[in-house]
Amino acid sequence: MIESIVLAGALMAGPSTAGTAAVEQVKVAATTIPAAWRPFAQCVSGRESNHSYRSVNRSSGAAGRWQFLPAWRNGLPWMVAERLMAHGISRKEAKRIRKVLQAAPIQTWRGVYQDVGFAAALLAPNGQGWRHWSLPGSKCQGLVPGYAR
Repeated sequence: MIESIVLAGALMAGPSTAGTAAVEQVKVAATTIPAAWRPFAQCVSGRESNHSYRSVNRSSGAAGRWQFLPAWRNGLPWMVAERLMAHGISRKEAKRIRKVLQAAPIQTWRGVYQDVGFAAALLAPNGQGWRHWSLPGSKCQGLVPGYAR
């Protein structure tokens, strides 16, 4: 289900400036969440923004589908660029994308980039990326693979 939402978001957002189907396929691949994590991702997206890429929390400033806090604005574009390069986008194109993202509020990013950022954070090498969306008592918490209840 999350893959279809991600794919739909990428397709609705229109073509990239690079304009190639191959680049768009890489972007979609970079959004892929492992099957075990998809229930958690779906829950978080619903809880945080009701699945809206344009959502902004007026109290905290958290923005986008995944409600990234303002502090993410500096590092998240770098994480997106790194994940895109890991999936085959050239360094030059990743740098171009990073610069575009750095200049814009997260809620205005194309959905595919918000989803790439979520995947990059969630799948952090330390295995603790899910804790950015940790909310004790939330039904989402119980969907974390291997989470000791």
